[in-house]
Amino acid sequence: MKIQNTYPFILLLMIIISFSSIIAIVWSLLLGANSIPFILLLIIAIFIFVCVYISNNKINIEDIDKKTCVLSTFIIWLILIVMGTIPFYILFPDEKIKDIFFLTSSLVSTNGIWSNIEVSDISSFLIWQSILQWLGGLCTIVVGSFFVEMVLSKKNMSKDYFSIENFKIIFFLYSSITIIFIFIFSFLLNNLNDAIQVSMALISTSNAFTSRGDIIIEFNNLTKLFMIFSMIIGSLSINLHYKSFSHGFLNYIKNKNIRITFIIMLIFTLILSFYSFNYIKMPFIDKFINICFLIISFITTTGLIPEKIYSYGLLSNVIILLAMLTLIGGSVSSTSGGMKASRIIYIFKYIYIELFRLVNPRKIMASEKINNIDERSQIFLFCILYLISIPLLASILSIFDLRFEDSFLVIISTITNSGIGILEIANLNYYPDSFFEVIFLSIVMVLGRIEIFLTMILISGIFWKKI
Repeated sequence: MKIQNTYPFILLLMIIISFSSIIAIVWSLLLGANSIPFILLLIIAIFIFVCVYISNNKINIEDIDKKTCVLSTFIIWLILIVMGTIPFYILFPDEKIKDIFFLTSSLVSTNGIWSNIEVSDISSFLIWQSILQWLGGLCTIVVGSFFVEMVLSKKNMSKDYFSIENFKIIFFLYSSITIIFIFIFSFLLNNLNDAIQVSMALISTSNAFTSRGDIIIEFNNLTKLFMIFSMIIGSLSINLHYKSFSHGFLNYIKNKNIRITFIIMLIFTLILSFYSFNYIKMPFIDKFINICFLIISFITTTGLIPEKIYSYGLLSNVIILLAMLTLIGGSVSSTSGGMKASRIIYIFKYIYIELFRLVNPRKIMASEKINNIDERSQIFLFCILYLISIPLLASILSIFDLRFEDSFLVIISTITNSGIGILEIANLNYYPDSFFEVIFLSIVMVLGRIEIFLTMILISGIFWKKI
C-alpha cells in the first residue's frame, strides 16, 4: 500500500472543507461577523487540494484496498481536526493551542463543546462550531457506510462502495434533512440563525448550539417534540433514510430494529415517569415529554437535559441508567455513538435462540436463525472490545489525580460521544489540564467515531507489514 492511495479521500475532504468555508464566509457576512478566519481556511484548503492533485492525478478512488481504508479513516479525522483549529486559532490567538485542539476534537467528534475558552467573538464562534459538528456527523456516516463496511467484508467491495455517486447520495440526504430541520425550527424558534445552529447540532446528534456549551435547555413542548424527532432521525442509518426517501417512508415503520428500539425508549420513559411521580410536581404530559426527551437524548448520544427535570435534582439517582443508554446508541452508519442498538439487539436475539435450543434441542427456529457466523463473531468481538476498553481507558485517565469512578464517567462520555451530559448530572466539573490528557481524550473521542475495529487493525503489527 502506498500513502498516495489515500489522496482521493484527501481531495474529497478538501472539497468539503472548501465548501464549508464558503458557507461560513457567507453566513458571517450576513451576520456582520468576522469572516477572515474562514477566508484563510478556504485558501489553505484550495492550496492543499492543488498540491495533492498535482502530485498524482492518475489515482482512482475505486482502486483501493482495505489497508487504504483504515489509514484513510485516521488521516481524514486528523486533517479535519487540524484544519478545524485554524479559524479558532485566529479568533482566539491568546488561547492555548491544546485548548483549541481539544475544543475542535470535541466538536468534530460530535461530543459537543468541552472548552474553557473565553469566547469574545460569539457570532463567528457559533458559525464554525455548528459547521464543525455537522462535518463530524457527515464524516461519521461516510466512515460507517464505506470504510468499516469494506474492512469487515471478505469481498473486495471498492467498486461497489467507493463511487462519487454514492458519496453524492449521502451528502444530498444529509444536507436535505438538515435543510428540512432548519425550515421547521425557524418557525418554532422564530429565529433563522438559531434554527440553523440547532438543526446542525441535532442532525449530528451533538449538543453544542450555544457559546457556553449549555446542555440544560428549556423550550416549549412543541419544540421539544420536534427536537425528539430530530434526534431520532439523526440516530438512524443513512441507508434507511435512502430506502425511505426512494421507496416510501413506510420503510421506517417496517424496520424491526427501529420498532424494538422504540419499545426500549418507551419502557425506560415509563419507568422514569412512574419513578418520579411523587417527586416531580408538573402535569403528567409535561413530565412525560421531558422524560421522553431525556431518554432519547441519551440513547441517541446527544446529551441534552431538560431543565424542568434537572431542577428537581433526581437524575443523579439514575445516572447508571443514563450511562447504559449512551452505551446502546443509535444505528450503524448514523451520527450517533455507542455500541449501536442493532448490535445489542442482535446479541440478545442470538442469546435467546441459543437458550431456546438448549431447552428444545430438536426444534428449529427457522425464522429466527442467525446463519452468518462471520457477522455474529464480528458483533460479539466488537461489543467485547468496546466494553473492555472502557475500564482500561478509565484506569489510564485515573493516573491524573482523578477518582476511578469519575474517570469512568469521563471515558463513557467521550467514547460514546454523548458529551458532558453525564458529567453535569454527576456534578463532575472536569476539564483536561495537561497536554497528555488533551491528546488522550481526543483519541478516545475519535475512537468512538471510527469504530474500535479500525483502531485495533491500525495498531496491530499485521497492518504495517508490507506497507
